[in-house]
Amino acid sequence: MTETAAQLNPGRIRLALLTIQVLFGINYLASKVIVDEMSPGGWAALRTGAAFFVIAVIALLGKRRLPPAKDIGLLAVCGLFGVVLNQGLFLEGLSRTTVSHSALICSQIPTFVLVISLAFGLEAFSWRKFLGFVCGIGGVLVLLEVDNLQFDSAYLTGDLMTLANAASYAIFIVISRKVMARNDPLAATAVVFFFGAAGMALYGGRDLLATDPAVFTPAIMGTMLYVIVGATVVTYFLNLWAVKRVQATRVAIFIFLQPVIAATLGVIFRGNDITPRFLIATVLVFLALMLRDSRGSRS
Repeated sequence: MTETAAQLNPGRIRLALLTIQVLFGINYLASKVIVDEMSPGGWAALRTGAAFFVIAVIALLGKRRLPPAKDIGLLAVCGLFGVVLNQGLFLEGLSRTTVSHSALICSQIPTFVLVISLAFGLEAFSWRKFLGFVCGIGGVLVLLEVDNLQFDSAYLTGDLMTLANAASYAIFIVISRKVMARNDPLAATAVVFFFGAAGMALYGGRDLLATDPAVFTPAIMGTMLYVIVGATVVTYFLNLWAVKRVQATRVAIFIFLQPVIAATLGVIFRGNDITPRFLIATVLVFLALMLRDSRGSRS
C-alpha cells in the first residue's frame, strides 16, 4: 500500500474520528472537575500553554517543516476560532451551566458545520447528507432527554457561551480543512496552538498566576494531564489529520457520537441501565453515520 493510499484508508480515518469522540466525551466530566477548583481562564491558559509546549517539542524532534508564510495568517485565524474562542467559551460556559446542557449544545457542532459549509458553497447539498444530520440530531435529543431537560434561567449565560463555543469550533473545522490540505498536520497544529496559547495567556494568564497552589492535588494534576494530552494534543492533531483527508461535514458528524459514548461508559463502568431511550438514540446516531460516511455519500 502506498503512503497516499494509507493516508486515505477509510478505516484509519474512522478510527481517528472515533478516538476523538471517546477522548472528548470523557473531557466534559474532567473539565467540570477542574473548573470547579480553579478559574476557567486560568485553566484555559495552563491547558493551551502546556499543549503548545508538548506539540512544539514533538514537532521539533520530528524536524517537521513549518507551513509557508502565506499560511501562517490563516493558521492564526484557526488558533482564534479553534483554541482561544473555542476553549475559552467552552470552559467559561461549562462553569456556568451543567454537564448535560454543555453536552447537548456542543453535540450540535455538526449542524453548524453543515450550515456554514452549505452557506459558503464549500459542499453540495444532498438529501442523504441532510437525513444523516437529522438522524444525528434526533438521536442526541432522545439520549439527552431534551423532553425532560429544564432550561433554568440561571444557566442561560453559560448555555449561550457554550452555543458560541459550538459555532466557533464549527468555523474552525471548516476553515482548517483548506489550509491543512497543503501542510504537515503536526507542524500546522503547533502553529495553531502557538497563536492559541498566546491569546489564552492574555486572557487567563493573570488568573493562572493568582491560582492557589493547594488546588494542584494529585487527583487534579492527573485530570489535568489527561485533558492536556488526551483531550487536547491528541484530539486536535487527529482532527486536523482527518479534516485534511475528508470533507468537514464527515469529520463533524462523528461528534454526534460523544453523548452516546459518554452514556456507554456509564453503562460499562457505573452500572447504568440500558434503557429503550439509549437504544433508540444509539440506532439513530449510527444511522446518521451510515448515511453520511458510507461510500454512497462522498459528495
